[in-house]
Amino acid sequence: MAHSPYILIIEARFYEEIADDLLKGAKAVIAAAQAKCEVVTVPGILELPAAALFGMTPDRKSGQRYDGFVVLGCAVKGETDHYEHVCTQSMSGVQRVALDLKAPAGNGILTCPTWELAQDRADPARGDAGGRAARACLRLIELKQGFGL
Repeated sequence: MAHSPYILIIEARFYEEIADDLLKGAKAVIAAAQAKCEVVTVPGILELPAAALFGMTPDRKSGQRYDGFVVLGCAVKGETDHYEHVCTQSMSGVQRVALDLKAPAGNGILTCPTWELAQDRADPARGDAGGRAARACLRLIELKQGFGL
């Protein structure tokens, strides 16, 4: 990479324990890549797309601040259909922001049928979803630079 990437991490804190593990995994990967990051927090996964749009929209004075973004959060299926709506809107919103802004993104939103599966997927020693999202973002930054964008 031409320079040390600067990545925006947006974490949804609805499930604190899951959020802690996702963030730990993402930060470890970013540090290992000698990249830098800034972390901002939103209440839940439904707020992730808007926060990504706010953070990735170039500043009028200084231009683009971040090279890419990583979203982290979790939804665990409950007894109503709220889960399906929140998951669909969060995922499609993050993808739309990435495509519309040509912004490298790593998606670490867990959508799990059980709490136990969410814990397993978030744990950096097991599923490491946060680390995988950070690696995806770093790879897309590299690709974008390689294409001269």
